[in-house]
Amino acid sequence: MAGNHSGELHQALIRDHFRRPRNRGALGDGAVSGKAHNPFCGDTVRIWAQVEDGALGEVTFDGRGCSISQAAASMLTVAVHGLPAAAVGQLRQAFVEGLSPEGPPLPSTLGDLRALSGVGRFPSRIRCAVLPFDALEAALRSDGANLQ
Repeated sequence: MAGNHSGELHQALIRDHFRRPRNRGALGDGAVSGKAHNPFCGDTVRIWAQVEDGALGEVTFDGRGCSISQAAASMLTVAVHGLPAAAVGQLRQAFVEGLSPEGPPLPSTLGDLRALSGVGRFPSRIRCAVLPFDALEAALRSDGANLQ
């Protein structure tokens, strides 16, 4: 019963980020941007980020697609604010590993992205959840940031 309640809470959080996305919209001058597209389902996410002294300032997104890709983008913009740009790759790895049914629990540093833990039961949807990370990493590569 407790597991079912947790699943319901996760679904509510995903719906909330999809219906009332955080940090939606383009950033102006000085922001880097990157885009990712999933050709299998048509989802697209573009991420803009302000990078100053190697740290992520404001991060925003826009896109079209399923509730998972769009909610994940909203959640990601909140989770990475203030982090070193170089930490994005490690955060992505922890997210992907945690989506695996045999993987470790998702770390608290992922914030609301942890609500997507159930996506791992549907392998075709994992790509939707990871798409915003692809867009953010593309943006940081365009800035020459060190993603290792």
